[in-house]
Amino acid sequence: MRNLTRMMYVSRVSGGVGEDELKQILESARRKNKELKVTGVLCGGGGHFIQVLEGEQEDLFRLYGDILNDRRHYDSVLIGVAPIKQRLFGSWSMGYLSNPPEVMEVRRKELLAVWQGRSEAAELLTLVKRFLEQLGQGTA
Repeated sequence: MRNLTRMMYVSRVSGGVGEDELKQILESARRKNKELKVTGVLCGGGGHFIQVLEGEQEDLFRLYGDILNDRRHYDSVLIGVAPIKQRLFGSWSMGYLSNPPEVMEVRRKELLAVWQGRSEAAELLTLVKRFLEQLGQGTA
């Protein structure tokens, strides 16, 4: 795999999503992920999802676009995307871990705190400014 990548996001479960619909989500994810050679785990409980996906970067981005359009959850926040050398969930097309609501709420808050504490936005702005300056020098 050229661009093996890991992605993590958190979201809230839409009202009305029960055990039957959760089973459908997992069955569908397992089929689709197997085709795409995507692996990962979905953690659920207390109205929250936390998901980690691994696979080719392009496939993950397309898959996350589909996830964003899925009405069964909302308030999705992409916690991180990073290149990896090997998978953590290589044998799981989509594992599932159920957690008590209080555990999921704590984990979600921890992940959002890490996400909000990143300086990545400032770093990206610096890189863009440097890139634009270089473009300006190259065309002058």
